[in-house]
Amino acid sequence: MRKHTFTPARKVEADRADKKVTRKGRETDEALREAARKVFARDGYLNAKISDIAAEAGKSVASFYNYYDTKADLLAALAGEFHQEATEMAVLPYRRGLSREAALREAVAGFWRTYSKRRGELIGIFQASMLEEEFLDRWLDIRAEALQRIAAEIRRAQADGYCPGIDPVLTASALSAMLEHFCYIWQGQGGERIETAFDDERAIDTLATVWVKSIYWRP
Repeated sequence: MRKHTFTPARKVEADRADKKVTRKGRETDEALREAARKVFARDGYLNAKISDIAAEAGKSVASFYNYYDTKADLLAALAGEFHQEATEMAVLPYRRGLSREAALREAVAGFWRTYSKRRGELIGIFQASMLEEEFLDRWLDIRAEALQRIAAEIRRAQADGYCPGIDPVLTASALSAMLEHFCYIWQGQGGERIETAFDDERAIDTLATVWVKSIYWRP
């Protein structure tokens, strides 16, 4: 009779980390991530199957499980990638020495363009965060860093006499939610069912104007 053995969770994670270190491992991981982006954009996160992702990547389902436990794990990795890239795009304009208003507009434009490039996983993030509590916890942790950065900028504006009395954290949350949902509606769902002139520059200008006027005002 064959004796079954169980691999401890830490050993599994260590094995996965080792696989991602090698060139072949990194290539396989990136192939799975790129495939997930395409499948999430095409089918939506809820309808996407691990077998679909593996097939799109040209890999076996067994290969998928060498890197991730579930499609939620893979989506969390993609969310982390998006957060890192969006953060870099948001911080860069301030480092270039632009005025606060101009830097804010550039940061919003960077978010819009990053969302456009990563539309597949962000559709998945929006859907999963509404239905999967485990993923929602992970996504809120990722969002928290961005909200802290936005709230800090609001406090700096308040120190200079702008937007007195508003709550920096609640305002950061409201502006961030508006930005994310606007991007989801127009880039993920094809826009509103009301006719209006629309292109990337109009979208960016609208978002940036709302942000600037929400923060940089005086009584």
